[in-house]
Amino acid sequence: MFEIQGQSTAVAQLQRVIASGRLASTWIFAGPAGVGKHLTAVALAKTCLCDHPQKQSGKPMARTRNSCLPPDFEWTLACGRCDSCRAVDAGSHPDLHLIHRNLIRYHDHAGNSKASTLGIDVIRGEITGNASPEHPVDPKLYRRSQRGRGKWFIIDEADLMEPPAQNALLKALEEPPAQSFLVLVTASPDHLLATIRSRAQLVRFGALPPEALCPRLLERGLTPGQAKLLARLSGGSLGVALRWLDAGHTAMDEDAPAAPSRRESNRSAPRRPPTAKSTEPGQFAVLGWIDRVALALENLALGRGGGTALAGAIQSCAEQYAQAELRRDPLASKVVLTRDGVAVMLGFAAAWLDDRLAAAVAAPIAAPLSPPGQLAPAVVSRCLAICRAAEHQVDMNAHIGLALASAGAGLEQAIRRGG
Repeated sequence: MFEIQGQSTAVAQLQRVIASGRLASTWIFAGPAGVGKHLTAVALAKTCLCDHPQKQSGKPMARTRNSCLPPDFEWTLACGRCDSCRAVDAGSHPDLHLIHRNLIRYHDHAGNSKASTLGIDVIRGEITGNASPEHPVDPKLYRRSQRGRGKWFIIDEADLMEPPAQNALLKALEEPPAQSFLVLVTASPDHLLATIRSRAQLVRFGALPPEALCPRLLERGLTPGQAKLLARLSGGSLGVALRWLDAGHTAMDEDAPAAPSRRESNRSAPRRPPTAKSTEPGQFAVLGWIDRVALALENLALGRGGGTALAGAIQSCAEQYAQAELRRDPLASKVVLTRDGVAVMLGFAAAWLDDRLAAAVAAPIAAPLSPPGQLAPAVVSRCLAICRAAEHQVDMNAHIGLALASAGAGLEQAIRRGG
């Protein structure tokens, strides 16, 4: 588990369990998206499936000091060289099953699913089996381990399981076969049935610190300032930050006019917000989205732009985000991805407002979105509430344009009237 960074508590808990030899049959790995839960689950399975697991302690472990474990603790690690380890690395181990919602496209014989949830067909096809005479499937959970060291089933985004899928899984958990292990990876453990949670061992993961994120982001070509900003906006999630960068690669707007730089902008007139196309060579479209939302808010605060312009900027960036994701996954739902994009852009807006609140109380601002400016705390609080309400409305399938127009008007009114 050398490669797991920033999750000392979770890694220490798992190492203690491995050392004790009392491995639970069902686990819930809970924490923010993109902080290493799935990577840790695979590392745990790889260690337990390894033909020649290694024991290490003391000085050899100095490079992976874990404050949650004593210095002389004996770690158990996968050797990385045996046939089993190589099969895990290649994604071809017969006893390691990685389950995710996109598998519905393999199990959905009608071919209509957009993979927005994790349906019962996936759980039956990959774990519990299906006795249907039309499409019978043998239960993988009850098959014998092919390499003799147990079977592992890792369910990503387990909170997206539909109720029938959870109920089907619950029946299997009531009497799990020996040497079968299930890991439910989730950002929302409360969305799982209480009866499932009660049968599982919980491992909590936290947001990653900037020092764990920034080196990886710098490797992608960001400047130190950009890396710090993205680490902050992603909420300490490396997976989210990398997804934004990957989306930005495919979202360059060929037709959008370039916006003037801050120095070139005429302060007496509304500034045209930059688009993805206006980013410098080597930059990513997500940086243009961040700047565009921030500039629209700044112009609104300075009386040089209205709520309509802000709503338009958020919707335009969200649509670019959705188009980029559709290029990566053409079978996904454009509506769902656009709603996801709106949530991302509203998150950028909330971060800009947080900067204003920090400026009002003279608090330090880590990686600010734009030059510090002040708004009264009451105004900021009202604006944050409007952003949260808009995100909730969009999440509840409200019309995106109307929800954003209402939010833009509310933000404009709150700023103009001072709260």
